[in-house]
Amino acid sequence: MKDLLKKTETYFIILPILFLWIVKLPYLHLPFFWDEAWSYFPAIQKMHETGPGLLPGALPLWDAKGHPLFFFFISSVWMNVTGLNIFLLRLLPMLISSGVLVASWALLKRHVSLAAANIGILLIAVQQLFLAQAAMFLPEMLVALLLVISLNAYLSRNFWIFIMSGTAMVMTKETSIVFIATFLITHLLYYLKPGRESRPYIIESVQIAVPLLSYIGFLILHKLEFGSWFFDDHLGYITISISEVMRKIQIALSGILVNCGRAIILIATLVALGLICFRRGNCKLSSFIIVILLLMITFIAFSSLNFYTQRYMLSMIVLFMIIASSVISKAGFQNKVINLAIVLILTAIPAFYSFTKKSNADSDLGYIEVVQLHMEMVEFMEDQGWKDEPISASFNMIFALRNPNLGYTRTNEGFTNVKDIKNFRQSRIFVHESTFYDDRSQIDSIKSEMLLLKRFENKHAWGEIYIDSE
Repeated sequence: MKDLLKKTETYFIILPILFLWIVKLPYLHLPFFWDEAWSYFPAIQKMHETGPGLLPGALPLWDAKGHPLFFFFISSVWMNVTGLNIFLLRLLPMLISSGVLVASWALLKRHVSLAAANIGILLIAVQQLFLAQAAMFLPEMLVALLLVISLNAYLSRNFWIFIMSGTAMVMTKETSIVFIATFLITHLLYYLKPGRESRPYIIESVQIAVPLLSYIGFLILHKLEFGSWFFDDHLGYITISISEVMRKIQIALSGILVNCGRAIILIATLVALGLICFRRGNCKLSSFIIVILLLMITFIAFSSLNFYTQRYMLSMIVLFMIIASSVISKAGFQNKVINLAIVLILTAIPAFYSFTKKSNADSDLGYIEVVQLHMEMVEFMEDQGWKDEPISASFNMIFALRNPNLGYTRTNEGFTNVKDIKNFRQSRIFVHESTFYDDRSQIDSIKSEMLLLKRFENKHAWGEIYIDSE
């Protein structure tokens, strides 16, 4: 019996990965949505057509938007294999998401325990944001994977692996330089302790800094290619307003620690930490937790100064689950039934939120109903023979109608005369749906001048098509 339990614990990693694929597999055929549709997928397709590349200039400035190109590179290489088959394309982000679970399990198993590893990947697998983005062509999941690998490499003092994973991470999303800088600061604090030799510190610090140097090299090439260090439009998002910074920090902390059923995990982690302190007689945190906390603090602080959206916090949620599983596993009771019950409760509550609390965004599973509704609307419009009609549409519908490669149209031809709502007076048809949050008074004005032709509903998602009354 003991051997059976040991084997079950060892191979438990299979269950969360299987759960992920069972949840996502039925929807891998769905068209691209929101940032996938208007930004990332078109850029990936363009690189697929012109040839994969990692250096500035492999994509036009507007398509790359100043981002490093590793994510676009591997995605375009994958597209060379699969073609434009959406189901096959989405297998790449699914493999990356599965990799996040495997890498987190390996990290926790090596530096904490097998029990912590199993708890950790179970908690990660049921998180709303993780499930939503698991099959999406967005770079945040790849950043999360490379961050966990880099963290494991750093803690294991395997700096050659760190150089490779850290460089890939920085070349995926430029904001990852914050993580590399944090590792450098952590390394300095480690060697400030009495008795540390300076020579190993200098060598290791140079190795840790290689990803930063690679990004500096990318910026120099970017300047030479485009005449600018960054994508100028993004610089306008930077803010130093105290009130705005504090607002973003509050939103980030709520989104990471409290929302979507994570409050129960936070409470359990704090209670477990209290038990550990009581048993030990002190509350000294392990270097494992300190490094992760520093990564979270610096990234949240950096994000509060920049453009903020919830999906950017994916890696922070993964790190929080890693901390939680580490602490909770160490505070376990002697009775395994009680331990199992606690883990099941901590898993069930976020899972409940993941499957029941849905919005119209790409940060939860509610995107499924929205995309299905958009498909239904586009199909209706195709049946009306409106391919060349002047159409005014909401943001996401503009791309769904224009670009046939996104997967919404039944043919290889998109709608040829689609404009935004500012041009509704020059349009015969107006398309409005639940992801559109612009000025309500403007929408009401448009509706008052046009006739509602058809309303579509799919649970929380809805859409309306209006036609010129004249």
